[in-house]
Amino acid sequence: MTPSKSFKDALARKGRQNRKLQGQVAIITGGGRGIGAATGHLLAAAGAAVVLTARSEEQIEAVAGAIRGAGARAIAVPCDVSNPEQIEEVVEAALTQYDRVDILVNNAGVIWPIEQVFEADPDEWAYNIHCNLVGPFQMARNVLPLMIAQRYGRILNITSGAAERVIPGWSAYCAAKAGLNMLTRSLAMELQEADVTGVTVNALTPGMVDTEMQADIRSVDTYDSSLDYSLFHQAYQQGSLRSAATAARLIYWLVGPWSQGRSGEIFSHADGAWQARVERDLA
Repeated sequence: MTPSKSFKDALARKGRQNRKLQGQVAIITGGGRGIGAATGHLLAAAGAAVVLTARSEEQIEAVAGAIRGAGARAIAVPCDVSNPEQIEEVVEAALTQYDRVDILVNNAGVIWPIEQVFEADPDEWAYNIHCNLVGPFQMARNVLPLMIAQRYGRILNITSGAAERVIPGWSAYCAAKAGLNMLTRSLAMELQEADVTGVTVNALTPGMVDTEMQADIRSVDTYDSSLDYSLFHQAYQQGSLRSAATAARLIYWLVGPWSQGRSGEIFSHADGAWQARVERDLA
């Protein structure tokens, strides 16, 4: 994959400015496409070395190659975040290549199964929980000792409005994201009570973003069922889905110096005042 013109332009602009993440190392799960790929490009343009991980080696290597082709640093490490041993390999690869970990973006996730509970496959339901909740726990558990030792770190969990809004057919996804919000708050409080300064844990609800997960939702046949996903079809048809690049800018603010002192918070794309501040800070 050749570097996109937009990424080259972003890298050039950051080269002329103070690159806020210079010298830092970021692990991004789900880094092969959508929000994860856009975040990898943006953090690399800001000076970070990025470690991209996902199940698809071909996708993450393509993104890493584009980043390297534009003059930034990136490696691709295949990993299924439901596998603790593979998670350890990702962290080991980051340390071997870059000797530290400063940022963790827990972005990997799955939406399936999209079925009512009495119809859902138990193994598929459990896999959703492992990807969306247990995986972020395992990732955080592996990087926190490093961050605590260096007295600096940013952990950001990508959550969803489904954590607070019941969506029929999404029982696993809703439960996992609700759990992820509580995990975010719990980790932040533990760090605060242990007087660990410099390490923060937050979550972001990016809104309805134009990703393959959104396409998966629209692909569900709801004919002759009680499930109603017309909202997602309408958002797509009206062009109101947010771009992955827009979500990446919110992530950049949250893992950058601007979020200093803020931890245990669930940030939302719907917070207009915060979004305005992000745009001012990143201008």
